[in-house]
Formats: sequence, C-alpha cells, structure tokens
Amino acid sequence: MSAITRSPLAAMLRGVLISYILTGAVLITYALLMTYTNVGEEHIPLTAVITTAAACIVCGFITARSALSRGLIWGILSGLMYAATLLVSAFLLIPAFVPSASLAITITLALAGGGLGGILGINLKHSK
Repeated sequence: MSAITRSPLAAMLRGVLISYILTGAVLITYALLMTYTNVGEEHIPLTAVITTAAACIVCGFITARSALSRGLIWGILSGLMYAATLLVSAFLLIPAFVPSASLAITITLALAGGGLGGILGINLKHSK
C-alpha cells in the first residue's frame, strides 16, 4: 500500500464519508417506514441518536485501522470531524438552526462513538 492510502487522515475522510452514507441510508429507510407503515415520528430522536453513535463507531474504526497507534485519539478526531460536518451543514442548510442541549449530546456521542471505534479498530488490527 502506498503512504497515501495508509494515511490516517485519508482514512478519516473515507470513514466520515462512509459514516454519512450509512447515516443517510438509515434515515431514508426510517422515512420510508414512516411513509408506508404505521411507524410514527415519536422515535425520530432515538433513531438519530443511535444512528449517530453507530456511524461514529464505524468512522473511528475505519480511521484507526490505518493508524499505527493511538486509536482512541484518531477515533475521537474522526468523531469530531463527523460532528463538525453535521454542525456546519445544519448552520448552512437550516436558516432557523439554534444550538441546543441535544446538540451537546450529539457531539458527545460522536466523540465517544469515534473513540470506541478507534479503540476497536486499532486493537483488532494488532490482534491478527
């Protein structure tokens, strides 16, 4: 592998992209379920929280697999990139967006999920 494809920064970008694809797929599936079944809107916040955490675990895992060490740090950084991208998108796309306590929870989950994914990614890589 070349140095570029093994770079944790390139892996982080790839991880964030894959995580957003995963997030989009889950939320589109949930929207279709709400449209064509009796699933209600009351579970949207829970679905968003679980999806964010799972996507950041995937993101941290992908990033840490390319790192030589410090999986926790790389995972947290990838979770931070995921959350920052989400925050910037919200500010740009939603004119009435106002940060709230739920945003702090989302950022915390993104950091924790990324860190967990980073730990898993670096340890599973070295256990081979």
